[in-house]
Amino acid sequence: MNWLELSFHSTHEAYDLVSNIFIEAGSKGVLLEDSNTVTESHEDHFGEIYRLNPNDYPSDGVIIKGYLAVTSDIETQLEFVRTQLLNLKFDNFDHNKLEIKMLDEEDWANSWKKHYTPIEITKTLVIKPCWLEPTTDPNVTEIMLDPGMAFGSGTHETTQLCLELIEQYANSSQVVVDVGTGSGILAIAASKLGCRLVYAVDLDAMAVIRAKENIEMNHCQNIIIEKNNLIDGVEALSEAPTLMVANILAPIIINMLDDVVKVLPQGQTFICSGIVDHEKQAVLDALVAHQFKIEEVREKNGWVAIVATYEG
Repeated sequence: MNWLELSFHSTHEAYDLVSNIFIEAGSKGVLLEDSNTVTESHEDHFGEIYRLNPNDYPSDGVIIKGYLAVTSDIETQLEFVRTQLLNLKFDNFDHNKLEIKMLDEEDWANSWKKHYTPIEITKTLVIKPCWLEPTTDPNVTEIMLDPGMAFGSGTHETTQLCLELIEQYANSSQVVVDVGTGSGILAIAASKLGCRLVYAVDLDAMAVIRAKENIEMNHCQNIIIEKNNLIDGVEALSEAPTLMVANILAPIIINMLDDVVKVLPQGQTFICSGIVDHEKQAVLDALVAHQFKIEEVREKNGWVAIVATYEG
């Protein structure tokens, strides 16, 4: 499959909005080339030596890259991106800085490797690309990842919020369902943090293949992964879920709640993210309407994660 790489040179102020436009158009995540990266301090937490080439970064602002699969919808997706960029109003913001380049599948995967470095989610939870050596620190839970073409590399705020919350809620009694698993990162985190059983599902066949590879790489024996639509198949599990995680888009979260309450037992936990700040209240209202008690709302750079308990 061929892919289009969308590259936009933005101001720092507009980064979140441009990133969201790419994601709403269908990009499975975004990459950043931030001018501040070269000048900021990089602490050595995990034995990594940072050697950054200034030529890989812009002299000012941020270059945001998104990737769209070339399908029959590609022209509609590109028109959406162009229209949304024109609607943004910022000082020193040039709407014409969108560049588009065709990539094959191998080029796409290599684009990630150039920018992907270890990510500290918490002091004891780290995401590391598989081409680096694993840590020897026994106090650190490390997820080795090849993000490939699936969303969930650990760089996006929604993934980080979900990982923080999974670490908080994980225990040996949890049966976890990961809806829209992408790269498998959340399922792997749940497994490595001690959850008893994890069921991961994604509608994208390529994501399922990549997630299976990542699961095997992390030696997680208690993850069941299937290609399926949202929570189809959950009722067939031998055990009812005690924790459900959905890092997808807000409208999909709202629409799936009718099905969530059919499979999530009373008193169990639902973590949802992929929610832009202005969509937060709509999701909260929908959760309350479906008899969820809101336990926590966590935010990062305009993105929101919500923890709720089903009381129906």
